Amino acid sequence: MKIQGNLEIGIDSSLSYCSITLFKNKKILWDQTKKCEYGHEKVLSKLLEKLICETKIHPKNIKNLHLNKGPSRFTAIRNCHALMKGFFFNHKIRIFSYSIFEHYFLGIKEEINKNLLCLIDTNRRDLAIQKINDKGKLVGKTVTYNIDDDLLNLLSKEYLLIGNGLDKLKKLSDFKFIKKKELGLSKLQSNFFVNDFYNKKGSYKFPKIIYPYSPV
Repeated sequence: MKIQGNLEIGIDSSLSYCSITLFKNKKILWDQTKKCEYGHEKVLSKLLEKLICETKIHPKNIKNLHLNKGPSRFTAIRNCHALMKGFFFNHKIRIFSYSIFEHYFLGIKEEINKNLLCLIDTNRRDLAIQKINDKGKLVGKTVTYNIDDDLLNLLSKEYLLIGNGLDKLKKLSDFKFIKKKELGLSKLQSNFFVNDFYNKKGSYKFPKIIYPYSPV
């Protein structure tokens, strides 16, 4: 298979999965995801090699790059950006970068009319929570919550829920009610970038990775 001309590529390694998606005019041409707890750079490099071998693409064939800028596993996401910097070293590429919360929002396949809460597992005893409106815009700052009554009261309000933090909460009896409020998005995939629910400006510079005080 040989594909040429005005392609777009999405890539992600921000949490527990590595994925790469090649698409054109919102049609997916190549898409693979692999679960990865550690060694993201090795998995992502092999996925990129496989993509190149199977599609015969060249950096000059790609016009847009979509990627996550965090906050997330800093080393994993840094390696993802480094891989793309090397791949496009001699080719100017327009970059569309998303925060981890915007990235999750892009995965929603249904029309919504409520605000959302995106819950990210910090790999500790708390969760990073970001409010998002029904247009995909972030509302206020990210707040860290312990898993206690305050979080229980917050999630009981009129919000829809997304994010990998839901996987941790669903194991707890007090939080079983969230199953009725979740949209089923717990893992990030690069094919979410095919969906652009709101306008976002591209840049020809790689974004600064968001590095929070807590390791979400």
